[in-house]
Amino acid sequence: MIELRNVSKDFGDVQAVDDISFSVPRGKFCALVGASGCGKSSTLRMINRLTEQSRGDILLDDQAIQDYDPVKLRRRIGYAIQETGLFPHWNVMRNIATVPKLLKWPATRVHQRVEELMHFLHLPVAEFAHKYPGELSGGQAQRVGVARALAADPDILLMDEPFGALDPITRGQLQTMLARLQARLHKTVVLVTHDMDEALRLADHLVVMREGAIVQQGSPLALLQKPANDYVDSLLGGLERGLKQAALTRVRDHMAPLGPTLPAQSRVPDGYTLRQTLSVMLRDHSERVTVVDTNDMPVGELSLRKLVKEAHTREGEAHES
Repeated sequence: MIELRNVSKDFGDVQAVDDISFSVPRGKFCALVGASGCGKSSTLRMINRLTEQSRGDILLDDQAIQDYDPVKLRRRIGYAIQETGLFPHWNVMRNIATVPKLLKWPATRVHQRVEELMHFLHLPVAEFAHKYPGELSGGQAQRVGVARALAADPDILLMDEPFGALDPITRGQLQTMLARLQARLHKTVVLVTHDMDEALRLADHLVVMREGAIVQQGSPLALLQKPANDYVDSLLGGLERGLKQAALTRVRDHMAPLGPTLPAQSRVPDGYTLRQTLSVMLRDHSERVTVVDTNDMPVGELSLRKLVKEAHTREGEAHES
C-alpha cells in the first residue's frame, strides 16, 4: 500500500535521507527505528507530504503522492505525534471529530464515530467528552490523539514517537492498546520509534536506519536471528537478543506432547511467550513446565533442555546459511 523507491531528502547541504527503498503491504505494521537524527521522522513526514522528497518516488496504492491534492491526502492518512497536537481550546469530543467534520460527515455519524472510538480506547464518554486537553494526563491525551488520527477511518496511520514522553507503565499500557487496535482494525501503520522493544512488540517489519540510510530491514525475528552488523546488533540489545527473540514466540509453538511421567508442577498457559515461560522456570527453580489450555487442562510440556537444543540447532543453520 505504501512504497518508497530510492527516496532522498536534502535540507540545504545536509542529506537527511539517502536513497532509501521499502514497502508496507496493506494492513501491515512497519516500524522505522534507529538513533536520533537518523532520518526516521523525515521519512515519515514525506509519506503524507508534510515534507516533500528531493528525489525518488513515493506511492500509495501504486499512485505517486504528487498526484494527490496534499490536503485531501493528509485527511485520508491518520497522523499521531508525541506532542498529541490537540487543540487546547477544544474539548475531547470536538478534538476527535476534527477530520470527520472537515470531510462534512453528517453530525449523527460524527457523534457515533467519536463515541465508538472513545469507548474502544477506554475514555468513558460521560467522563471525558467535555474535558479539555489541559485536564488530561499524558496517557489520556495520547489516547485522544490516537482517536483523532483514526476518526475518519483512514487506511493509513502514521505515528511519530507517539508514546515517547510517557512513563514506562503508561507507555506499556498504550502499546497493548495499539496492538489490540491493530488486531481489530488492520490498518497500514508506519511507526517511528527509538524504542526497539516497542518496535519488536508491535511491528511486522522493521526498517533500521543510520545517518539517513537503511542498514537492514526485515521481520523482527529475522533481524534478531541475524543482525547485519554491530550497529543493528547493539540496537537489538546485544547479549539480550535471545531474550527479545523469546518474547516473540509462543510456548504452544515449542511444547512437546505430555510424557509418560507426571506433569511438572510449574504450569504456564499455552499463550505465554517463551520469555514469560523462562521467567516462571527461574522463579520456580524448575527445568520443566506443564503447558495448559484456557480451561487449565494440560496440553503439553516444555523443558529447558529442549529450548537450548532448539536454539543450538537454529544457530548452526544460521551459520551454514
